[in-house]
Amino acid sequence: MRALAMKEWIKLRHWLGLIGLGHLAFGAWFYLSMRHQFRIEHAEMIYYQANRIGRLFYDDLRYVPLATGAVLGAAQFLPEVLRGRLRIAMHLPMGLGALILAHLGLGLGLLAVVLAFDLGILAGTVGAFFPGPFVASALATAAPWMLAGIAAYLGAALVLLEPDRRTQAVNLAVAGGVVALCHLSAAYNAYDGAIWGLAVLVGLMVPATLRAAARFRDGGTG
Repeated sequence: MRALAMKEWIKLRHWLGLIGLGHLAFGAWFYLSMRHQFRIEHAEMIYYQANRIGRLFYDDLRYVPLATGAVLGAAQFLPEVLRGRLRIAMHLPMGLGALILAHLGLGLGLLAVVLAFDLGILAGTVGAFFPGPFVASALATAAPWMLAGIAAYLGAALVLLEPDRRTQAVNLAVAGGVVALCHLSAAYNAYDGAIWGLAVLVGLMVPATLRAAARFRDGGTG
């Protein structure tokens, strides 16, 4: 496991650096953009727009987790597939399920750190300009966006590990459908009653990825 973690770190470190710099830049821009909004408009008007009209002042974050998950998934699995390294590793004593779960666990762990940073930026920025209750509402509103990032990561693995082109297209459509469900509504707290069901749906992409990995190992049969 330690050797696998080191291999993944060597492979992903440059991508992680770019992702980290990108999110730092976005966080700074996000804060400055919010501060500018409060400088050109009265706070009372902004609170009214948020409370009564439902204007979302942080929807710039909406697709950031999605892009991050897709990039991280592609960066992790595309080199393995193109160079055949993963198929060789699949015949090691570690076992297919344990190997793929280890890869997914490492990738999801790294993604979780980035998403936690995004939520921290969101909470800190909203808390700096809005009353306290807005922070909890912002985090709840952004929760499906974070799930979209996880779905994009798992979707990248699901598509790249599938050796059959037709099944690959189906997997892409399924992953896209799950991501779309996470973005059906950008209204405040729109997913409060469905967030756990959505999380279970995203979680079901893990066994689907294991199935695709088995087909990849067997050359598309099974």
